[in-house]
Amino acid sequence: MPSLAPKTTPLTRSQAAHLLRRSTFGPTRSQIDALTGLSVGDAVQQLLQIPTVAPAPPINPLTGNSWVVDILDPAFVSEDFVYREYLRGWWTGEMLRAETIIEKMVMFLHSHFTTKDDKVPYSMLLYQQNALFRIYALGNFKELVKKICTDICMSVFLDNYTNIAGQPNENLGRELLELYTIGKGPQIGIGDYTTYTEDDVVTAASVLTGHIIDTNQFNTDPSTGLFTTTILPIFHDQSNKTFSSKFQNTTLTGGTNVADIQSELEAMIDMIFEQDATAEHIVRKLYRFFTFYKIDADVEQDIIQPLAQTFRTNNYELLPVIQQLLNSQHFYDEDDLVDGNNIAGSIIKSPIDLTIGIARYFGWTMPDMITQTDDYYLVGAYFNAFGRNCQMELFNPPEVAGWSAYHQSPDFNRNWMSSTSIVNRYIFAYFIHLNGIELSDGTILKIDPVSWVSDTNNISNAADPNVLIQELTDDLFPAGADADRRAGLKNFLLDGFPDIYWTGVWVDYINTGDAGVIELRLLVLFNAILQSPELQLA
Repeated sequence: MPSLAPKTTPLTRSQAAHLLRRSTFGPTRSQIDALTGLSVGDAVQQLLQIPTVAPAPPINPLTGNSWVVDILDPAFVSEDFVYREYLRGWWTGEMLRAETIIEKMVMFLHSHFTTKDDKVPYSMLLYQQNALFRIYALGNFKELVKKICTDICMSVFLDNYTNIAGQPNENLGRELLELYTIGKGPQIGIGDYTTYTEDDVVTAASVLTGHIIDTNQFNTDPSTGLFTTTILPIFHDQSNKTFSSKFQNTTLTGGTNVADIQSELEAMIDMIFEQDATAEHIVRKLYRFFTFYKIDADVEQDIIQPLAQTFRTNNYELLPVIQQLLNSQHFYDEDDLVDGNNIAGSIIKSPIDLTIGIARYFGWTMPDMITQTDDYYLVGAYFNAFGRNCQMELFNPPEVAGWSAYHQSPDFNRNWMSSTSIVNRYIFAYFIHLNGIELSDGTILKIDPVSWVSDTNNISNAADPNVLIQELTDDLFPAGADADRRAGLKNFLLDGFPDIYWTGVWVDYINTGDAGVIELRLLVLFNAILQSPELQLA
């Protein structure tokens, strides 16, 4: 049966790689080495260390300064389409560098509280929302929901700045209930769902009235330092609001001044989080993001419900929930060994996980944003072109609910795969990682197979083709590769020749420095690995 009991045995190498694939955008070889043999508690504790200092903001390559503080400067507004691409490149760089869970949690929150950049007029607002997610990445989810309700980026995206007394706009009220907190649940009648009613949407929208955007003087949240909407009592529905029996017919007193209107909003969020279904909805999304997309009756009873209780007991702090899940026997599939491994390799990687993961494993170093600004954004543009062509453009998911892989039943992450996206995954794997990206000084950023396998920190004995393929597949394929699969890959390397052939050409390379033959054969092997179905899995 599924079990949240802590895993008590040390991490094997494959388990360390599994933990890193799920909690980061892909492991480096040295990270796998470092976590192998550790207790799961120690390994998870390392990964849950969130940086105390926010990363430097993206900069304008023309000035060397950041544009994200100059929202009203006409020069930036007119060129904002360019800065959006810089913003995507900046976040890509953070994903490539991060060795903790921080960027994966920011992605989870970005996929949960969705905004689309084609509706948000300023890239600076997208950046500020990303900064908000960093503050709460492993923090209090309920407090984050309160901040989201007054986040300018969200207000623009869901039109809440137009939501005023007498002319209500229900967009934010609807998504607050349906997507961001309690979840819709099965419909049981006209306008009546398991967890709320259509009347509750209307009532929630009335609570959210009067939160406008003052472009003359942006309001700043004292706890985050980020811009928020401004409350104008004259635009707020000041009547009392009564919710349905789904919320115990709770009545909220209508606010008449700024402080009371803010308190009214916070009271509504508290009311929503008092419902058990809210914790359950969020925990299910976390489970599907980090563990597995299928939730059967046993997983619901033995994993989801206890995690939801942990969430409630800890006042909706994310850290205890993530910690409990990543420490559990279930996460490593040690709770049901009769059925074999059901968790590792069960999720199809997102396009971003795939391409960033390849770069991280093979030791790519992003150009420096300050001293190599143009190259920094050039590399980001290549990664983002890959994401865009595989239906995952950062800051631009296809719908209000986000990317279908994270929410659309029954296929969930299988939605990443289509006849077009799989071709793009294979093409870009070669195009970016083996063909490479030419930087301004003429150097080419790419995987150098000869140099990489020559390093004994990567491959213990590159002269032995069996060791070479075994160690590559052990790390890159979630379930490794059996003898037949390794033999098939070895044929790409040897082209039908016996093992001694490879050992001979390797010795020749060591003695002469001529890498011509081995470079050709390694490129064929690496291309086969990068286009392997197993590499698409996490």
